[in-house]
Amino acid sequence: MNIKYLFVISFGAFGAGFAAADSSPWLPIPKSGTLGLSYVSEDAETFYRGEENRDLPFAGLEQQSIYLSASYGLIDHIALDLQAVHVSVSGDAPSPPGPPDADGWSDVRFGATWRFLDEYANPSVPSMALRFGYTFAGDYTSTLPTSVGDGADAIEASFLLGKIFDNRFAFLAEVGYRNRSDDVPNEIFINAKAFVLVTERLILNAQMHQTRASGNLDIGGPGFSPARFPETTEDIERFGIGAELNATPALGLGLHWFKVTDGRNTAEFDTIAATITYHFDLFGAG
Repeated sequence: MNIKYLFVISFGAFGAGFAAADSSPWLPIPKSGTLGLSYVSEDAETFYRGEENRDLPFAGLEQQSIYLSASYGLIDHIALDLQAVHVSVSGDAPSPPGPPDADGWSDVRFGATWRFLDEYANPSVPSMALRFGYTFAGDYTSTLPTSVGDGADAIEASFLLGKIFDNRFAFLAEVGYRNRSDDVPNEIFINAKAFVLVTERLILNAQMHQTRASGNLDIGGPGFSPARFPETTEDIERFGIGAELNATPALGLGLHWFKVTDGRNTAEFDTIAATITYHFDLFGAG
């Protein structure tokens, strides 16, 4: 089985991805794509108040998310992606009682990726692409610690670079900028991911994600109030490992673990994510 095809399947598991971490320069062929369903469970007992790591002021924070995603090869060098997320958040009680629980649809993300350099057409170069995206804010209250989102629309652009080595190893990197509305800080984000093909069906990976936000408003700092939670400067450093198994040519399964290793004004989440992906081919169907 072609390793590029395996990577297209594995990236479809999250579509635009968990925290936008899974954009790819390896695009589905025209008239083919993926449908993905992911269950993501996150829990934290500590958080970063500003840059200081502290215990949460209540027993803990739990977040359960369902990611619905899709990607589609529009033409040979352009693909579309779409992602919607349903989130349930709760602050553990009763010692002391946490903030109100929240439940609802978070932001919807839509994007288009243009690959302008393809390593399969010229093996001496990596694959390179540009992705442009838009985020539609969901209809929810955004001023609580348990909010399912920041309540802001956004536009973003990122540069993607990927290279497959010896049909067994691969590496990709992404750097991008996200401009957000309603006084929510803008963000620079960086993703890096490495893969190894263990068998013809199994891929292991390790990844790193960083977000750096503009502004200087900290939780509990000068000028802060609970109504300004979305305006805080939220930085994140996260590491993860995972595996994707292509059970059949059309069906992919994935299991991933993530850990927030540093940050600012964010919870120190441990995360487990399980994914299932279906690959469809309308081109082959005529």
